[in-house]
Amino acid sequence: MRIGLARHFPVSVPWPSGWRTSAELQAWREEYDKAAVVPFPVADETSNWSRCYSSNLPRAETTARALFRGEITSLAMLREGTFGPFPTGGLRLPVWVWRSVIRLAWLGGHRSQKHLRDDFFSRVRGVADLIESHREDLLIVSHAGMMLYLHKELMRRGFRGPRIGIAQHARVYVMEQ
Repeated sequence: MRIGLARHFPVSVPWPSGWRTSAELQAWREEYDKAAVVPFPVADETSNWSRCYSSNLPRAETTARALFRGEITSLAMLREGTFGPFPTGGLRLPVWVWRSVIRLAWLGGHRSQKHLRDDFFSRVRGVADLIESHREDLLIVSHAGMMLYLHKELMRRGFRGPRIGIAQHARVYVMEQ
């Protein structure tokens, strides 16, 4: 059994920069989730996979349609992990500081982020269970964070494949059991 993991095309909305509040980062995230992608030519992967599952966000669905010509099943459980707002009022911090604060709070289980983190890890295990329920080759189109943790979970369950850090856009990483 083979699994192909692919990250969506690049998004047309750039990463934020400068000094931002928590609320401004939340607004950027909402805009990012609705943004169009910047597609580029990719190989048709249809003949390599029996089924395709995609995150239900537009950027992943567009990428899945470019990679796979058959029926695509969209799943909310393949969405990226999210972060919750921080009750910091108008406090402005550099975006790189916010990224560190969010990452530490999310991974450390801060009360403002714990339920989001736990939901995400539950979804990762659910996707791995779904994959294991099939005996056919599957293409999964998702997001960088989901791919990273799904890859780790599949490795824990006996799959083998290339190391994935931050996945390249629209590249298929093949794992085998």
